[in-house]
Amino acid sequence: MGLLEGPDQRAEFCRALATMVGAGMTLVSSLQALQERPLKVRLRQFTADAVRTTAEGKTLSSVTRRYPDLFSPLVVAMVEAGERGGRLDEMLSQVADYMEREQELRRTISRETFYPKILLAALILIPLGAQVLIAWFTVSLLAALLLFIKTIGLGLLIAAVPLIVIIFVYRQLRATEQGAEKIDEFKVSVPVLGTVIRKLALSKFARALSAGYRSGVPFSQTVTLAGNSTGNRAITAAILKAVPEVEKGLPLSQSLANSGLIDPMVLRMLQTGEDTGNVDEMMDKVADHFEAEAETSIRKATILIVPITVIIFGGIVLYMTASFYLGHYGAMMEP
Repeated sequence: MGLLEGPDQRAEFCRALATMVGAGMTLVSSLQALQERPLKVRLRQFTADAVRTTAEGKTLSSVTRRYPDLFSPLVVAMVEAGERGGRLDEMLSQVADYMEREQELRRTISRETFYPKILLAALILIPLGAQVLIAWFTVSLLAALLLFIKTIGLGLLIAAVPLIVIIFVYRQLRATEQGAEKIDEFKVSVPVLGTVIRKLALSKFARALSAGYRSGVPFSQTVTLAGNSTGNRAITAAILKAVPEVEKGLPLSQSLANSGLIDPMVLRMLQTGEDTGNVDEMMDKVADHFEAEAETSIRKATILIVPITVIIFGGIVLYMTASFYLGHYGAMMEP
């Protein structure tokens, strides 16, 4: 697999562009070189647009701003800061670091939740498959097919109505800012799962705050962009409420102290960073810590799911076995 053929090419793209620009190549030449690489459709469109735009003397940040599906507002601000300070290669390298950490976090979540997904699928499919096979071998193939269709239809009927209602209510609430905040506030209050969601949201905030601070983006703008990167409306709202106070000159740690949603550890380390001028280093440590804790929490939950699933499986198998033998002996005893 080539350098730019992975599932998410953005980080590799920014890294390669930073390397070429840092080596003395012009931005247009660097983009043209990347244009010849195997890029996915959307990134290829961006590259072609960037070649045309920068050849006309316009900035790279003006192009990234037109592709919000590829580059977040924080990334756009970092690129713009690099252009203004004459440090575009350095900023692109930092953007690549930030994106790689985000990708690694997503891979970790996907990897740790893969096994529970398999168990859930097995919990649904194995009992159904066993019933169908029993009907096939003891009655006929037609009976097995009818049982399969009946079970699936009944399951859809039982699950579809409440599921449709839940989805409808969820979408209606999610469509309003207040409703979305209430949903996300409920999410962080759920035992076990809420802790993981909170830690992941705070790790995203800390990582984005570090990246923006290190790149030289104005601090109040960095706080706004980092707050919007959490993925949780309730935590985002708590962070954004602190922005006006930050603009007045108050420390961010003090402005966030009364929110009730920000972990005390984040506040203490943020205050230390503000006192020493090392906000980026402190926030990187916070992000590393919460990502590791979230991964541990997910792994513990996965371990807990296994015995629960085994018990449920055992109950289902016991019920099916008892039903089979009771039905078999009942049929034998009939005149």
